[in-house]
Amino acid sequence: MKTMEELLGVKPQIQRPLQNPARRSVSFSFLFFSDARRDISNREKYEFTRDITLFGDREGFTAVYLPERHFFEHSSVFANSSIMAAYLIPQTERIRFRTAGISLPLHHPVEVVEAWSMNDILSGGRVDLGFGSGWQEKDFILSPNTYENRKDVCNERIPIVQKLWRGETVNFPGPKGVEIPIRVYPRPVQKELNVWLLVVQNDAAFTYAGRQGYNVFTMLSGVDMDTMGKKFALYRRAREEAGHDPQTGVISLMLHTFLHENKEIVDNAIKRPFTEYIKSFLDAHVESGLGRSKGVDDIGEAEKAKMLEYAYHRYSKTAALFGTVEEAKAIVDHALQAGVDDIACLVDFGVDYTMLKSSLPYLRRLVSAYL
Repeated sequence: MKTMEELLGVKPQIQRPLQNPARRSVSFSFLFFSDARRDISNREKYEFTRDITLFGDREGFTAVYLPERHFFEHSSVFANSSIMAAYLIPQTERIRFRTAGISLPLHHPVEVVEAWSMNDILSGGRVDLGFGSGWQEKDFILSPNTYENRKDVCNERIPIVQKLWRGETVNFPGPKGVEIPIRVYPRPVQKELNVWLLVVQNDAAFTYAGRQGYNVFTMLSGVDMDTMGKKFALYRRAREEAGHDPQTGVISLMLHTFLHENKEIVDNAIKRPFTEYIKSFLDAHVESGLGRSKGVDDIGEAEKAKMLEYAYHRYSKTAALFGTVEEAKAIVDHALQAGVDDIACLVDFGVDYTMLKSSLPYLRRLVSAYL
């Protein structure tokens, strides 16, 4: 019988931070991913995304990370990140627009570069692109032939996207088996594309990203900060061994975020939506078939409820920015010491929008402590 920690992938609570005094600065961004609320319209969700982005633009946040999600009733408000960016870009002045990430096996590289070149022009050069291989089987109705080897396809297509972004000509198969040379227009403002690779836990993936000179986007998916620090060290070492500056690669870490001076208000605001968020994460893994390897799909509802309660208390204390500003500083400092460069604050996980917006002054205080 697997333990509750093994089923959820939750590690014991952090006791002692890593010591890495060489890294002293961290930036903050916003991440949009789920927006699973059922009591509001899709238009309100887009307006909330706009309001948070404008707050970030005013208050010194570095970027907004936009996802690509398909075929879930609520989270699929983010079905196309390039359209979302095109809506937000004209309303902002300095914040960058990053994808976290484009499921590259679902798209032709030319399609990606054309759309985001337009956004790079509209934003004056504020586009960065993050890529992932995708994992939901039903997403691949868009590209059925790339599912089985999706990781290899993603790795093969990123350099093609980079070449097209630079203005290089790349040959692609055309009608009747004829190869057609393509150079993408319009040309983007930025000569080089900043690339992020979505990496969750796999050591080999961190090493690969480092060797390629990519930035990385990751999350504490059942792995504590100390463990992640070791993976970050692998990434830095791989960059150095491949001839890249080991310190210039950006490690972006997603953390669920809700701050307030009153802990009771925090708990009341986050417990239900965050628990439901964890449940949806488990359910998605079960639906995709990944849950079978963790023994999640063959347990009863009562046991699942216990797991969710356990996960809520563990995650909320060690793997999220929940609580007071001072409590959040301890998490941020630990992340900084582990080697994180950018904290991507996930705020659309189901919290009431009015409450979330009222908490932003506390997040502003946190960010100002690191500027």
